[in-house]
Amino acid sequence: MSDVVVGVDGSVRSQEALDWALVEAASRGVPLTAVLAWEPSWKDGPRASEPADFSHLADLKQDQVLTLLDEARHRTGVDAVTHAEQVQGSAATALLARAEHSEMLVVGSRGLGRLGRLVLGSVSSAVVQGATRVPVTVVRSAGDGGEDDAAAAPTGVDEPPRVVVGVDGSRTSVHALRHGLEVARRTGAVLDAVFCWQIVTLAPLPDSWGWTPPVDDYEKFAAEQLDRALEAAGVDLPEDQLRRSVVHTHPSKGLIEAARGAERLVVGNRGTGGFDRLLLGSVSRQAVEYATCPVTVVRRPADA
Repeated sequence: MSDVVVGVDGSVRSQEALDWALVEAASRGVPLTAVLAWEPSWKDGPRASEPADFSHLADLKQDQVLTLLDEARHRTGVDAVTHAEQVQGSAATALLARAEHSEMLVVGSRGLGRLGRLVLGSVSSAVVQGATRVPVTVVRSAGDGGEDDAAAAPTGVDEPPRVVVGVDGSRTSVHALRHGLEVARRTGAVLDAVFCWQIVTLAPLPDSWGWTPPVDDYEKFAAEQLDRALEAAGVDLPEDQLRRSVVHTHPSKGLIEAARGAERLVVGNRGTGGFDRLLLGSVSRQAVEYATCPVTVVRRPADA
């Protein structure tokens, strides 16, 4: 189904995710489906001698989703086509099943769980880990990444909206570039392609024989890798809408810093690390846990 799915639970973070998803769906020209998953407490049900019937709770939950959608339309001023759904069951399981064929699945960084201090909530984490095809966006904001508010806030410099994409030369990062390119074309944002490198993360240069070439050689090699990825992704934006950044730092740190003040950060679910069996690589995990803007995790089609 061509829609954007967002998980809601009434928490502040899920309201932020709902607002973001409503704007995203309107931008894409597709409906927004808000899904509230719930599991009944036995104190809400009948006595043990009676058959379990939680239909009254289902009706209440449906009304709750409709109310949340009305409030989001009022906050954002966006009047997109919306659908409300309530599902009895595990939130992560319900969201992944519902969004399997959607354009995007959106969740807040954390919800109504007891451990509100967690950087990433259990549902958000399970959804990002468990998605096999649909891009997942975790809506984060300034001050949401464990940094103090002053450090996490935008710089205040008047700059055009940016979509930051992490590039490492892998096929998955090329797919992330294609996703970022679509966003840039649709919204007019600047596509900021960021290639972070360290000497230990790059393959040895030919004929080095144990000799470490000058840093400039590695810088040039990284820039060439970035150009190849941009070409493979079919990036054809005008120069004033494309930014190339080659940064000598750890990828997680570099991407999180580059994304400060950006509209969103796009990363592949895993890159050039040696553990291809992992559903989420270390850089992607750090991004969704500590970035201060919405983070979209994409998978190349072969991961489906």
